[in-house]
Amino acid sequence: MPHRTYDGTVSVVGAILTTLSHILHQATQHPKADTLLNARLHEDMYPLADQIRLATQFSENLVARLTGREAVTFDGNPATYAECFERIETVLKAVREADKDIVNQYGDKVELTKRGPLEPVEMSGATFAHTMVLPNIYFHLTTAYGILRKEGVPLGKKDYYVGFFPIQ
Repeated sequence: MPHRTYDGTVSVVGAILTTLSHILHQATQHPKADTLLNARLHEDMYPLADQIRLATQFSENLVARLTGREAVTFDGNPATYAECFERIETVLKAVREADKDIVNQYGDKVELTKRGPLEPVEMSGATFAHTMVLPNIYFHLTTAYGILRKEGVPLGKKDYYVGFFPIQ
């Protein structure tokens, strides 16, 4: 069976968001849980709440692009764990509803793509996913994980992999 766009994009986003939700659940159990959403790896880096905002917004943008709809834009940073989980679940719902055949079609579709302050360029949905969006989502998941580790949340490699392949 050939590897298609859906397999390397939407299903991966679902795994990433599942891991993100898991590590946040671990954070809620920590004695300093009420301060963790403002914690940072370094003073010039975004805090945990921004990592959640960016991971979920990039994920939503990708699912929207690959299903031919406009992306939902989330307002501001989540201020509570409940808001974090709600935002993650909103995007996971879109992931679960994404039709594989439609995603695979949009993976091949070339369209003008915004690149922040740079000039838009023509690129396929798959190229957009693999060169722009997925690297960003992985970065924000890993940074969230790093923040929580730095703050003493007892996370290990198994926690990072929870969404990708559940380990008993």
